[in-house]
Amino acid sequence: MDKYYSLTKTLILSGIQCEKKLWFDLNEKIKSKDKAIFRLGNRFNDVVRSHYGKGLDLSDEKEHQVVIDRTKDAIQSDNINVIYEAGFLFKKTFIRADVLIRKDNQWTMLEAKASTSVKDINISDLAIQSFIVKKSGLDVICNKLIHINKEFIYKGDENYRELIVEVDITKDVLDEEKKVEDLIIKFLPLKESACPKIQVGPQCKNPYPCDYFDKCSPPETDIENVSYKILPYYGKKIEAYCKSNKIEKLKDIPKDLLQSSRKDYAENYHQIIQEAHIKNIPWVSEDISEQFKKWKMPYYFMDFETIQQGVPIIKNTKPFEQVPFQWSVHKLSKKGEDLEEFSFIDFADQDIEFNFLKKLIDTLGDKGTIFVHNHPFEKGVLNKLKEKPKMKSYSDQVDNIIDRIEDTLELTRKNFYSPEMFGKYSLKKIVKAIPTEISYESEDEDAVSDGGDAQLAWFKCTDPASKPEEKENYKKELINYCSKDTYAMYDLVNYFLKFKR
Repeated sequence: MDKYYSLTKTLILSGIQCEKKLWFDLNEKIKSKDKAIFRLGNRFNDVVRSHYGKGLDLSDEKEHQVVIDRTKDAIQSDNINVIYEAGFLFKKTFIRADVLIRKDNQWTMLEAKASTSVKDINISDLAIQSFIVKKSGLDVICNKLIHINKEFIYKGDENYRELIVEVDITKDVLDEEKKVEDLIIKFLPLKESACPKIQVGPQCKNPYPCDYFDKCSPPETDIENVSYKILPYYGKKIEAYCKSNKIEKLKDIPKDLLQSSRKDYAENYHQIIQEAHIKNIPWVSEDISEQFKKWKMPYYFMDFETIQQGVPIIKNTKPFEQVPFQWSVHKLSKKGEDLEEFSFIDFADQDIEFNFLKKLIDTLGDKGTIFVHNHPFEKGVLNKLKEKPKMKSYSDQVDNIIDRIEDTLELTRKNFYSPEMFGKYSLKKIVKAIPTEISYESEDEDAVSDGGDAQLAWFKCTDPASKPEEKENYKKELINYCSKDTYAMYDLVNYFLKFKR
């Protein structure tokens, strides 16, 4: 921790979410992993600084005391009326304000968030800043949140003026400010105290997913003694029974209590999962062969990657619409033949959506079964693409593709479960339970191993500061990752084919 302070705004917000999370931040902080949401925030902050014009920009200054001193000098100057990333210290708590604007020696403080509305956590965020800034002697009369206009459509002209929405939340901030000093007093001693005993709960994901979740709830590895909480949609009845009877293990729940029913799962799938873990053997539906009757060759295995840009750089797109930038397809023309592999990837071409769709249509043709994992996603992307003016003429071909889609997620939920899946039906879990050479695990920090990594790679590949060799490496990683998903689906379907009667 810096010698000048013990708390920051971010640390206090951690404590508000969960004191145990704050304790980890103070005592066992893990290395922060680069994320797409951080890159998005940085791009929005660039737009914000451009929007509010010239001023003192301290965003590149990392030395805290230098930031504080330069902020004081700017406040006392008659020539500076806008300060970006100003720094203030009070009661061993350090904050930086996104934007400060002076008018008649009074100040408006603005906080930029790459979201589409005001959230409770944003009010707490500004309240902490406002409290510290006022205690440092600044006359702050207005607090505003800057967020993204979700209806903004980028015209390709680098004009982002309409992207910014200002919301005056001064009244809410004033109410919340009253709690800040007590929070500082409460949290300051936490570094020297024992780790708080707080159980896993809703706070682990609200308002943000906690980086320490695996510390509080390590991944399940004991197949026989697995927790009942691995059950998908186990509901309040099972939870209440287990709490009142002090039951934690799935195997200890009476079978009659596990009367589960969902149309997208096998009948009594809770009983199926329990028995699979007790016996440590996979379950395969006796009716699985019925699925094969509606499948027609050739088989295609398809996966998309999309990006929510936040700050759009592709013409005629909105900030948070799913813009597709990559697909992978494996094709099996006849049983016993080798797979053919096809792919598309681009990042910021202004015709990216048209090119994405046109090449996909050419690759998939008009016959054969198309497998995806979690069909609402791919179908949603395709349905939105066919509504775009440039692509409306391809509506029939898109509808043909959608009609041919089969969902391996739904197929698995209704017909297969292995204890090695630990209650999860993602491809990453399924590949651990079937014959395949596909693995998503890697020790390489730059490896793309999930959808979040894929989105981060898009941001890096559209960052002018990224070196050409870095972009080429991420492009290769993306192609490899997306191809894994489609090949894993092939291995899954091939595995199911062995049960054909």
